[in-house]
Amino acid sequence: SVLFTIPIAPVGPHVGGAITCTQPQPKVYLLSWSSPPDNRITTPFCRALVSCLDLLEFGGYEPGVVVTTSAIQKFYSNGLDLGHAVETEGFWALLYEVWARFLT
Repeated sequence: SVLFTIPIAPVGPHVGGAITCTQPQPKVYLLSWSSPPDNRITTPFCRALVSCLDLLEFGGYEPGVVVTTSAIQKFYSNGLDLGHAVETEGFWALLYEVWARFLT
C-alpha cells in the first residue's frame, strides 16, 4: 500500500513527476520515482527525495531499509542534468545533501 507520494516539480524541459513510498515488507520502504522521460537528477528531484527521506526518518515510521527503483520502464535515471546543475545556484550542495543522507 502507498504510504505517501511527494511531487517532483517541473523545471525546464522536465515535466515533473512524483516519488511514491510503499512498504512491501515490515521495515522495508520502497521509493519509486517517476519523472518522465528519463528521471534526470534536477533540483526538484533532489528536493523531493530529501522530503521522502525526511518523512521516513522523522515522520513516525519504524526504522528500516530504504530501497529505490524507477517507475519508468526504460530508465532508473539517465543521470545528472548537467546544464541545469551548472546554471542553478545551490544545486551541488543539495546533491551532496542527498548523497550524505543515503550514506548515513
